[in-house]
Amino acid sequence: MKNCAVFSCMGLGDGLITLVLSHNLYLNGSRVTTFHPFLQGLQSWFPTLPIRPFPDQETLSEALKSFDHFFIIFEKTPWMQAILKLCQEKYPEKTTVLNPIATPKTDYPYWENGRFNGSRPFVDNLYAYCQDVLKLAVATKSNGIVIPSGVSHRKYPNRVIIHPTSSRPGKNWPMEKFIALSDQLREKGFQPVFALTEEEKKGWPVEKIEAPGFASLSDLCTYVCESGYMIGNDSGIGHLASCLGLPTLTICRSLLAANFWRPAWSRGEVVTPSTWIPNVKGLRWRDVHWKKWVSIPKVLNRFSRLTQGGDANAHRPR
Repeated sequence: MKNCAVFSCMGLGDGLITLVLSHNLYLNGSRVTTFHPFLQGLQSWFPTLPIRPFPDQETLSEALKSFDHFFIIFEKTPWMQAILKLCQEKYPEKTTVLNPIATPKTDYPYWENGRFNGSRPFVDNLYAYCQDVLKLAVATKSNGIVIPSGVSHRKYPNRVIIHPTSSRPGKNWPMEKFIALSDQLREKGFQPVFALTEEEKKGWPVEKIEAPGFASLSDLCTYVCESGYMIGNDSGIGHLASCLGLPTLTICRSLLAANFWRPAWSRGEVVTPSTWIPNVKGLRWRDVHWKKWVSIPKVLNRFSRLTQGGDANAHRPR
C-alpha cells in the first residue's frame, strides 16, 4: 500500500475523522490522497496529507489508475456508490470498504472489514482498526492537523463557539434554547459566539446574537482554534474543535448516536435525554420528543463540569 486513495463521506466531521486513517497510513510510509468535496479548504492545516475534491464521474476511472489501494468509507450517496462500483469491478483485491455505523449489531454491509464497535467513538474505532486490523507499526488518534504559524491556540479562553445547526433539523436543539443558553453564559462571564453560514443566519435573530462571518473554511478554523470551548449539536464543527484541542459539549438526540459520533480527540461532555424516557417500538417518545427532555440547566451543568475538569491543552495539535 505505497500509494493509497482514501474516500471520505461528505460531512466536515466525516472528513476530519477519515483523516485519522490517512494520517496513520502516512506515518507508516504510504503516500495518501484523501478525497472529500470541500475539505481542501483546510489544506494548509494538513501539510503532509494531500486533500482533493471528488473527481468528476467522467474522469473517475483515469483518476484512480495511479493508486494501488483504495479505502472507501461507505455511504449511500450516488457519488460514493459510483466509486464503490468502479473499485469493486476493476480493483476488487485493492479495495477496502469500511462502514461507519452506530449500532452494536454486526450484520451490516462491510462490518467485517473494520469490525467497528458502536459503543465507542468512531475516532477510537479507526485508531483500533489501524492497530489491530492493519497492524501498523505506528498508530495514533491524531488526524495530522497542524496549527499554522500566526494562529494562537485558545487565545480567547472565555470565548465559546456555539454551533446550533447540523446536517439535519431533527438533530438540532431548539433555537430559543440556544439563545437562552448564550444569555446565561454571558452572565457567567463567557463570550458566546454563534457559528452560522450566511444562509443559516436568515432564520436567526442576528440582532440578538454575535455571529461573525467567515470568508473561508480556514478562517473559520482559525476562529475556532483561538476560542476556549465549543457547544453544539452533533455536527462537524464539534469535531473540528475537538481535533484542535478545545473541550467540547455535544447535545445529541440519543446515547447510541453519541457514543459513536461524539467528538473524541479532546476532553468532552455529551448531553442526551435520559434513558428512563420510554422509547418502545410504536411510541418512541425519546426519539420523537428528545428536545423537550434536554433542558438549559442540564446543559449549563455539563458545561460547568467541562470547564472545571482536566487539562484543556492535553490534545493540543503541534
